[in-house]
Amino acid sequence: MDNYEVHSDIPVMHFCEWCYATLNKDGICPTEGCIHNDLMDLKEEE
Repeated sequence: MDNYEVHSDIPVMHFCEWCYATLNKDGICPTEGCIHNDLMDLKEEE
């Protein structure tokens, strides 16, 4: 079977696993008070 590499100019969208909002480019959830941002802060502290 042939192997193909697929290239696309369309950026991949990432979604918050808690409120399903589209994450900002820096990985932060735009929803105010979302637990995603609190968990990101805890992860950075470790």
